[in-house]
Amino acid sequence: MAVCPGVALVPVGRVDPVILSWVAEDLPKVLPTSVVESTILPLSPRHFHAGRNQYLADGLLTELSSVARPGNTLILGITGEDLFSRGMNFVFGIATTGRALVSTFRLQPEVYGMPPNGKLFRRRVLTEVVHELGHALNLPHCEHPGCVMYFSTWIGDTDRKGPGFCYRCRRRIGLPAEG
Repeated sequence: MAVCPGVALVPVGRVDPVILSWVAEDLPKVLPTSVVESTILPLSPRHFHAGRNQYLADGLLTELSSVARPGNTLILGITGEDLFSRGMNFVFGIATTGRALVSTFRLQPEVYGMPPNGKLFRRRVLTEVVHELGHALNLPHCEHPGCVMYFSTWIGDTDRKGPGFCYRCRRRIGLPAEG
């Protein structure tokens, strides 16, 4: 039984279709749900801050509210743009009930001076997608460093925790215990 009837995957601006296919393939392995691709949501220039060369995540998340949300479908925006939120230099993503937004920009190993690594990049994308969808399902941050709901202050936190929920967070959203 799915935790939610589905996830509508919304590219925000130009997004590599390979990344979208990763999310559509990998997400149901962690969070039992169906994933359908939605139409592209253009990047709104009013949320771009030239001095930072970043988009305000909160503004883009609000823009996602214009996407039709049938039933309990969660809206998941994916963007390749760098994001920030008030009081934070950057965010990997942001969410509110029913909607989530993830940036792939700082998940790329190259951003940290590492060579390209598709496997690592794909795992990071999945981890942040599951984390933000957890918030869209009303999960708070978790104090367990290995839980996907642990707050990532840097990419090392994301790499350490991975995409899996701890026992308590699984129970909170109605997932069975892992076997």
